[in-house]
Amino acid sequence: MTPAAFIKEIAGSGRRPLYVLSGGDPTAVARCLAAALDSVAPDFRDLNCQTLNLEAGQAARLIGGAQTLPFGPPPRVMTVKNPPFAAEDWNALADYLESPNPDTVILLALEDKLDERLRFSKKIKAAGLEVDCRPLKGEALVKWLAEELKTRGLSADRQVCALIIELAGDDPRLLAGEAEKLSLYLEPGQKLSAELIRNLVRPVLDAQLYHLADHLGRGRLREALSDLLEILSDSHREKDKKVQDSDRSMLVLAALENRFLAFLNERARPAGAEDWPTPRFMAKLNPITRKIIQEQLGRWPWPALARALAALEEAHLARVSSGDHPPRILLENLVLTLAALGRSGR
Repeated sequence: MTPAAFIKEIAGSGRRPLYVLSGGDPTAVARCLAAALDSVAPDFRDLNCQTLNLEAGQAARLIGGAQTLPFGPPPRVMTVKNPPFAAEDWNALADYLESPNPDTVILLALEDKLDERLRFSKKIKAAGLEVDCRPLKGEALVKWLAEELKTRGLSADRQVCALIIELAGDDPRLLAGEAEKLSLYLEPGQKLSAELIRNLVRPVLDAQLYHLADHLGRGRLREALSDLLEILSDSHREKDKKVQDSDRSMLVLAALENRFLAFLNERARPAGAEDWPTPRFMAKLNPITRKIIQEQLGRWPWPALARALAALEEAHLARVSSGDHPPRILLENLVLTLAALGRSGR
């Protein structure tokens, strides 16, 4: 079953009592979990949505919760991520599937494949309860990106979609961000060209830095931390061996400083001022980024902006003047501070 098929099924009367989200792609898993959350009555989500951290031998705890009647209208949704279950646990779940509670949905999100020798695995395969959440690659990723663009009113042929992936990388989360960014700038129904993409889509590291600054401008902590950790990760080192760890931390600081200095420039600009000087870095911004900065500005009144700039200055001084602050910890603390300020400014 594809994630799209799962999302359609979970929203209707044909939803089933258990699904295995296998493959570990965070974008696909997040879409499925969000759809499951949406299937629960809004007034009862705090009571009927539960995420469990289980150990080996604790399948009975999951089954006991699944047999509990939901508060209000069904369904009740129970999520378990990568449980280290033993064979007895999987056998207990196989037995549960013989007579499950139809008002509860169990979601098992697994990075690794199930052992096909298990009775549970055979039942899941036979009933079509496995959702393929493996990372998209090759032509599948190209087709997925074309659909993402189509849902946003844009069209692109295979070669253009492949070019976007070549420039921005193969992370579906980043590609969805690029598709969203393009939709903000271009007219609905516009067909993308290779020339347009080369002008508007950033290379991999630049795209990651852009989305990090964009998420903080919107006060999105979880997404910003995810981007930061990817930038500083070993996998990113393999993608760009010319950029060392220390250089990446300084690139992060520079990207964030430019975004918040742009907020400062726009906040200080008098209404209708035609002769207001434009800083050099802002003059180089493409129209998409300038539009997004204008949209985010309302989240950054003077007090929040002043505190954000002070936090950036403190982090910059700590980074260049002392070896006592590991770049990752320093930047994580900075991201936490900026995201909190962005949320408080809504």
